[in-house]
Amino acid sequence: MNAEFFWEMVKKEVDRQHTSFEWLYQKTQISKGTFSSWKSRNTIPRADEAFLIANALKVSVEYLLTGADKPQEASNITIHEITEKVPFFDDYDLQTLLATIRAMAVRYQNKKG
Repeated sequence: MNAEFFWEMVKKEVDRQHTSFEWLYQKTQISKGTFSSWKSRNTIPRADEAFLIANALKVSVEYLLTGADKPQEASNITIHEITEKVPFFDDYDLQTLLATIRAMAVRYQNKKG
């Protein structure tokens, strides 16, 4: 898994959903320049920004990072496995990811309850 894969998955979803990157820029409120910078530097956005992209496309961040399309595939991943698969995540990225996961867990629990 790398940035190239992430951006291929984003493009795949944009195409599959018959939308555009222009729509994605507006939906996420992330500028075209920021997207261009990430792609040209071959970087994956921070976890909170990747979440905005995934949320706009109605897919999981795990799907964009790994291609896993079943919720149980993504939900069974441990933080240790993430750090092995994404060794360039720094402590800030991991803390952001954990906060996102916790917030999503609360949201989904509230939907069920």
